[in-house]
Formats: sequence, C-alpha cells, structure tokens
Amino acid sequence: MLLRKRALNALKWADRALEEGDYDTVAREAEYAAQLYLKSLLYRVLGEEVRGHNLRELLSVLVSALLEEGLREEAEALADYVRRKRRELAELSDARTRATYGLAEHTKTSASLLVRIARDIIEKLRELEERLFAGKET
Repeated sequence: MLLRKRALNALKWADRALEEGDYDTVAREAEYAAQLYLKSLLYRVLGEEVRGHNLRELLSVLVSALLEEGLREEAEALADYVRRKRRELAELSDARTRATYGLAEHTKTSASLLVRIARDIIEKLRELEERLFAGKET
C-alpha cells in the first residue's frame, strides 16, 4: 500500500537526517512515518481515509474501529500499549510541530529518541496488521 511505503521511506529519511545531524528533519520525518503507517492500517481496517494528524487521536480511532469489528482482544492490547506509551506518543505527536515552528532545535538525543519511538509504534502496528490480515494480500 502506498501509505505504508511512504511511511517506511519517511523512516529512512529520519535515519539519514540523524546521521547527517539534521535533528529537526529527524523529528518531522519520524512523526510523519508513524502517522502514515497508522493511517495505512486505519485504511485497511475501515476501508476509508481518516483525516487528522494527531497520533494519539488516530490510535483512538483505530481502537474504536477494532471494537466495532468485534476484535476486542486486539483493541484492548492496542489500548494498553497506548496507555503504557502515553508519554512517548505525546513526545512524537508534538515533535513535528516543534521542529517546524518551535524556537528551539531538537538535539541528537531527542532526535534519536523520536526515531526509536516511531520504530516502536510502526512495529506494534505491523504486528497488529499481520494478526488482522494474515494470509490476505496487502
């Protein structure tokens, strides 16, 4: 799917920007990668495009969609993940705005953390996608 491809490409750009020391670009691309991957999964589950940019709100939409589909176990596991990762998700959600409009630059430490958070979210969503769509064409 195109959104998934774009998400993984954004993650590659985040890695490249991290290597080059462009930490604000890392922040933007890491958040964008997680957002696009989440939207690609939402599209598969709902069959329609979901608008919005806030990761926590989009994850909430996914939890609700899973519940509506009768996938209670998957919804509860995702909701638990969101609760446990609340602080990291907030950090990544705000990273893009701060990197674009903020008055302070991201550091190597904060940029590295954002990439790790984005990878963690994408991995969690990939695992969920595999469970939901095992054996189905992507």
